[in-house]
Amino acid sequence: MIPDSQGQARILIVDDEAANVLLVQRLLEDAGYGALTTTTDSRRVLELYRSVHPDLILLDLMMPHLDGLAVLEQLRGEIPADAYVPVLVLTADVTLEAKRRALAAGARDFLTKPFEQFEVLLRIRNLLETRHLYVALEQHNRSLEETVRQRTERLMQSEKVAAMGSLLAGVAHELNNPLTVLSGHSQLLLKSADAKLARRAVQIQRAADRCVRIVRNFLSLARQRPPERTEVSLKQVVQGALELVAYELRTDGVEVVVEVPDDLPVLWADGHQLHQVLVNMLANAHHAMRRQPGPKRITLRAGRTGERVRLEIADTGRGIPPEVLSRIFEPFFTTKPAGEGTGLGLSLCRGIIEEHGGTITVDSVPGRGTTFGLELPVVAPPRVTSPAAAAVAPPIRPGRVLVVDDEAGVAEVVAEAIGRDGHQTQIATHGAMALDMLAQDGYDAIVSDTKMPVMDGEGFFGELEERFPAMRQRVVFLTGDVLSREKRAFLEATGAPVLTKPCDLDEVRRTVNGVLRRAR
Repeated sequence: MIPDSQGQARILIVDDEAANVLLVQRLLEDAGYGALTTTTDSRRVLELYRSVHPDLILLDLMMPHLDGLAVLEQLRGEIPADAYVPVLVLTADVTLEAKRRALAAGARDFLTKPFEQFEVLLRIRNLLETRHLYVALEQHNRSLEETVRQRTERLMQSEKVAAMGSLLAGVAHELNNPLTVLSGHSQLLLKSADAKLARRAVQIQRAADRCVRIVRNFLSLARQRPPERTEVSLKQVVQGALELVAYELRTDGVEVVVEVPDDLPVLWADGHQLHQVLVNMLANAHHAMRRQPGPKRITLRAGRTGERVRLEIADTGRGIPPEVLSRIFEPFFTTKPAGEGTGLGLSLCRGIIEEHGGTITVDSVPGRGTTFGLELPVVAPPRVTSPAAAAVAPPIRPGRVLVVDDEAGVAEVVAEAIGRDGHQTQIATHGAMALDMLAQDGYDAIVSDTKMPVMDGEGFFGELEERFPAMRQRVVFLTGDVLSREKRAFLEATGAPVLTKPCDLDEVRRTVNGVLRRAR
């Protein structure tokens, strides 16, 4: 505590002579000091120090039972090493040795009896001012240390978020290849099987599609890039977000009510970012109800209000106290225990919604749940023809297509799909092998992965430009690495069509046929 005036300074007076105690007490009271504690028994000093926590101690040196030096020795063991509690020794012993011993024992200053009133008050004021400045400095240092600690923790959390994003992207990429094989074979099986086998193929395809959606949802959470506006169905975004958290909600007994009509206008937005917002909102709603015994329900309700679409996410959780409600959108602010939250989620959500020209609001009553409201403008998207809606156009004539992928299962299923249009296909397991095959035989088109051993897609394309420049316009990239900024920059610079694993094989066929048609 820092006293803001001399009247608040706590002073302990210790002297075995009651007359001396009374004299010093009256002197200090007349000078405006009011928080005084006195004792004539030196054995009580430690007890009084612990109860009073004085800012200054006036201590006689020559006393029975415990002399001043013994009291100083006790105080040295009690007062923390980094604290400054000055002791002013009052003594009739004027010898140099007595002064030396008192200072060595921990006294900050001394006065010899009898003393001048002016000198006593001056020494006391100087020691108290030094004490107050020292405490102020300690508080300032602690404040700086806390600021450094908080900022270090925030930096570590930010780095942890980035590291988790990279890890998530790597895991998703590793899953993409086997999912491509599974999804591809189910598509091929569905087109060639009898009715009974076709039904099983449909079940396999549905399971594969669910895995694909979950992986892409993970990728959308890890993605950090500027908004890419496309036509977005809010209902599909809601369904995708719920699919990602469905297991946790179901196992925790959370009822989910969805009231999102099918006839909502299509939004011109970044579906990945909206998905990220919804997943974060659902996770927060779940967390708010996690330990409550009563009914757990999340309600998602959407509708159109004028030229805006509004989505509400309501929970039956414990609600948010008013003092917390005003801060929930602040970066790094969180009420969750350490390790359970970074305080970044709602801040990022607000930034995403505002980047889309929308608003985010919150209404909460402690004990009655919380409702977040998201409003987004209805912006007419440009009229484009979806490639998925176009029929698979046959090529002008069958061609030779080189499939380059280090995953044999992926390469084989892609090659088989392309071969169904009459094309001849061959497979290379990396870029260097593909260059050797191009040097020996001519090809009309190339479907290449981007992440491969020996020579990856980027190195392969660079060599292709140097050695076979006519082929640079006949490349289709098939990749599961969609998060790397460098990889995205490279793909955009090539101008080549890019398909993301796991992919629709019909889309692969349409894209390859389009490349062949343009080349001829």
